Amino acid sequence: MHRATGPLALALMATPAMATDWEVFKACGLAPSGSPTCEPEALADGLGLLSSGDMRAFGDVGMESFAMLTALRYAAAAIYFASEDEGCYAEEERTAAVEIWSIWVDLPEEAPEAIKARYEIYAGVMEAVVDMEVGC
Repeated sequence: MHRATGPLALALMATPAMATDWEVFKACGLAPSGSPTCEPEALADGLGLLSSGDMRAFGDVGMESFAMLTALRYAAAAIYFASEDEGCYAEEERTAAVEIWSIWVDLPEEAPEAIKARYEIYAGVMEAVVDMEVGC
């Protein structure tokens, strides 16, 4: 398998103490797919910086927070590889992200509004990943 190099590799190895850039997530997760307000490199970097601590609130309401984190990390890799014109690797990572998300990630109806709002941002990011056009 191809190894990530550069900013994504550093992001994937980052410590949980690094801050999440919610503005990037909002610009990409709440905007229509392909929106000019979403910067793919910034999104890939931000997703790569997510940690279990960022997902803890979802686990607290009964969601599979580790699966959510894993899917978002695969999404980061897919976005990165697509930006590097590595379509085969992007498609492999995109497929993993989408499968994990669709099988394991489900928002409970009784989740608090704050959790629902955060989930909608991540779900929007995943919708954009589903809609990614990558060729192998």
